[in-house]
Amino acid sequence: MKKSFIIFILGAWGTVSYAQDTAYVSRDKTTALFFKSAVKIISKSTPDFDLTQKEDALITIKARNTDFSPTRINVQDVSTAKIYHIPVEYSYGRAGRRIEVDGAAPMTVRVIKSAEFNYNAVLSQLAAGKRKDVVDHEKTGGVKAWVDELSLAGNRIFFRLDIRNKSNLPYEIDFVRFYIRDLKAVARMATHEQEIVPLITTLHKKTSIGHKQEIAKVFGFHRFSLSEHQALNVELYERNGNRHLYLQIKQKDLDDLKTITPAVQQPVNAIAANTIN
Repeated sequence: MKKSFIIFILGAWGTVSYAQDTAYVSRDKTTALFFKSAVKIISKSTPDFDLTQKEDALITIKARNTDFSPTRINVQDVSTAKIYHIPVEYSYGRAGRRIEVDGAAPMTVRVIKSAEFNYNAVLSQLAAGKRKDVVDHEKTGGVKAWVDELSLAGNRIFFRLDIRNKSNLPYEIDFVRFYIRDLKAVARMATHEQEIVPLITTLHKKTSIGHKQEIAKVFGFHRFSLSEHQALNVELYERNGNRHLYLQIKQKDLDDLKTITPAVQQPVNAIAANTIN
């Protein structure tokens, strides 16, 4: 029975995420937490989700409700008494993953200090005005998205994501995912993905775009490079829907980076979100 359950888990979770800070859950997908040694659940039960200890080092989570405030569960290592604090949030698109918990402290928000560049000014500059220098675009179900304003400021790469909704159905953003992957996978070989996380973003949680509305959001990353065989993939997922959008930034697009040089100022603090929902 134990062996068959493990085979089921490995087959059900196609995406493996190592050292992921947040456990995303939904009502129709089960998220699995794999630990390196035996653990026990020390959190109190909650009506928001089912928390089940399947094996000594395996815990599963499944949501009961679609709308609950982000929380965390506490799990203790049986042999060392070490306590894991694991954030839990609802997300239809990101739920159902296998997560290997390595004990790294979650870093959801941190402060970026800079005495050379006013990154807030960069965000304002890129978010203002009409879109230009479009890199890629895609549409589905009355929703269209553009990647534009690809820029370099200091040691950060920025771009703008414009989203327009022409349908009568509101478009609520679940999350935006970014990862570098080879453009063409070699036959019989696994495709390598390197997920990257924006340091700075103007996108807020539970952003909803109504009929005939359009928004422009800016994302800033550590400076990165691509080979001619790679692309930065931008995936935009709809909350409780299937109108997902997929865009790409390629190496040739980075060759045309526009340089932004805002005024030098004293050190400023910019809030940097590590996860986009």
